[in-house]
Amino acid sequence: MKTFNIFQELSEMVSRGFARATDPDTSKEAALSIDVTNMEKVVLDAIKAFPEGCILEELEKHLPNVRPSSISPRLRPLMRKGLVIDTFKKRPGSSGRNQRILKAVV
Repeated sequence: MKTFNIFQELSEMVSRGFARATDPDTSKEAALSIDVTNMEKVVLDAIKAFPEGCILEELEKHLPNVRPSSISPRLRPLMRKGLVIDTFKKRPGSSGRNQRILKAVV
C-alpha cells in the first residue's frame, strides 16, 4: 500500500513548476487537487472554438464557469506541447491594452 506524504508531494509539485516555493501551503494544496490534464483539455477546446485565434479575455468569457486563475496557467503548457501557438499578433481587450492572440494548431 502506498503511503501519502503531503510534504513530499508538495516538494515534487514545486520542483515541477506547479507552484512557487514561496506560495502558501493552501495554494500548493489547491494545485495538487486540480486535474491539470482535464483543465488543459477544457482550455484547448475553448481555444479551438476561435478558428482565427483568441485573446485571454475571450477565453475567460467563453468559459464563464472556470476561474480565470485556472485558465491562464494552462496556456504555457499547451504551447510547450505544440497544441497552441502564439500568432505574434495582438488585439486590444476591453481595457484597451493589447493581448496576444493564441491559436490552436490541432
